[in-house]
Amino acid sequence: MDDLQRWQTNEAIRRVIALYAQLLDSRRLDEWSDLFRDDARFRVYGQTFLGREKIAREIGSMQPPPDRPVKHICLTPVIDLDGDARALAWTDFTAFGTSEDGRIEIATIGRYYDELLRDDERWRFSSRTIVMANESLPSDLTPGPAS
Repeated sequence: MDDLQRWQTNEAIRRVIALYAQLLDSRRLDEWSDLFRDDARFRVYGQTFLGREKIAREIGSMQPPPDRPVKHICLTPVIDLDGDARALAWTDFTAFGTSEDGRIEIATIGRYYDELLRDDERWRFSSRTIVMANESLPSDLTPGPAS
């Protein structure tokens, strides 16, 4: 892979990560769920959801009501490419929520631990684990890139 291809691949992966937050916050769950492979795994709050349909149903049901919007802010991901069709990514994030009295407050902070695979020229999440700032890293996750 030459430098241009590496840059294009990194940009495609960054786009998937950014779309995750924007589509979820906009409650566009059909489009959001299409960011995941059919056999994807999603882990959050000690729960694991397997498969795109279950992920969409379960994560969609965790969203607050429309009168209490949430906004996910993702920092620049660190991406390690593993060949032409696999990548690992680590992305710090903050989620802001709306309190009952309408104030904006920090809902949570954490890091996404992602494995993405490319199929049919499109990158999708194969695995996404969310580790909140107060949680321990699961032993099967790579804590981050080597350098």
